[in-house]
Amino acid sequence: MEHHFGRNILKRARAILGEEVGTLREGLRISMMQMGQSDWLSWIFFIMFIMIMQFYANRLQAQIWISEISRALSKLEEYSNDSARKFIEEASKYGRSQDEIRAAFNKVKGFFLIEPVTLDPYGAIRRLEHLLNVMRNHLNAIMMDMAPAADEWKRSNLRDQMAGALTLDMIYRIIRHYFILGRKTQNLIYIAQIQMLLPEIMRIAKAYWKAGDAFRLGIPIGDGIGPLVALKLIGNAEPLEIAENVVGAEVEVEGRRVMVIKAKGPGSEVGRPGLAIERVVEGREGKVALIVTIDAASKLEGEPTAEIAEGIGAAIGDPGPEKYKIEEVATKYGIPLHAIAIKEDQLDAITSMNEEIARSADDVIERVRRIIASKTMPGDYVIVAGIGNTMGIGNRLGGA
Repeated sequence: MEHHFGRNILKRARAILGEEVGTLREGLRISMMQMGQSDWLSWIFFIMFIMIMQFYANRLQAQIWISEISRALSKLEEYSNDSARKFIEEASKYGRSQDEIRAAFNKVKGFFLIEPVTLDPYGAIRRLEHLLNVMRNHLNAIMMDMAPAADEWKRSNLRDQMAGALTLDMIYRIIRHYFILGRKTQNLIYIAQIQMLLPEIMRIAKAYWKAGDAFRLGIPIGDGIGPLVALKLIGNAEPLEIAENVVGAEVEVEGRRVMVIKAKGPGSEVGRPGLAIERVVEGREGKVALIVTIDAASKLEGEPTAEIAEGIGAAIGDPGPEKYKIEEVATKYGIPLHAIAIKEDQLDAITSMNEEIARSADDVIERVRRIIASKTMPGDYVIVAGIGNTMGIGNRLGGA
């Protein structure tokens, strides 16, 4: 009987254990089913998210870019308005009210120059030269009307200050045009192009904005390094006007007769150095041993400011006519053309001349002396032209 009772206990224990194992198996099976269902739902949601993002990603990116461009556009408008305001305030000191100058300035907005046709290249340089002369005379006449009481130097400074304000206005208009067009059409190409160029556009705009103060005060800018070198070479010699807004003085350098040429200062002028060099060479019937041109040049990123480089050719940042005249007369008489470039950032070129650039003038003079001594003979006649804007830089040391 005891044996029978023991077997019943064992059977009962086995039954209970079996039920527990079955329950555990069922729980595991249900858990696995739930986990598998959860994984499938996760994958479905993930795939749906990818599909939605694939559809809306470009639009989302466009909205981010539009927001960035909108902020930059507001800054460009601020630069443009501030530059115009400063010009109007400065010009109003010379005979006209601010309202009169503002009205005249608004009329000049959008001023443009149509370049001559080049399908037939014959005479294109001559036609471009004519158009540039007409434009220069037109702007001078406008400035004469805006600031009748200003002297010649101040009018040239005001003219170029106004040109900077007009440039900022044009930059703002162009960026605004493509911004509105891109937003209206939701065209990612328009928006992407602006956004990619935005850092450089803002850097250029900031340079023109800062340049306004230099022109308002009439102080030398980075582009004036060429005229500064010429001034130091001229020293106390008496300069003569040899072309429109260009002066020259004859000095002795390393036993050679040197005609040093620069724009007529101290107003904001670049003059016509090509015409001046042509006249000097033709006046001597081609008896010139060497022509050296000195000008500021754009530096590459990573290069030090005011680094000096030498080369061959005419160093002049000209639309064409002045450089053409130098090359043409040099070729006609077989005169070697040597160039010296002082490397600067665009911001440096149109804003107040910094100490590094100013100090480089003495190093450039040493290079000029070395070139003259090594490339010519004693008694030869040499032309040295300091190319660039001569604002704030006179025509001789100790004089105007």
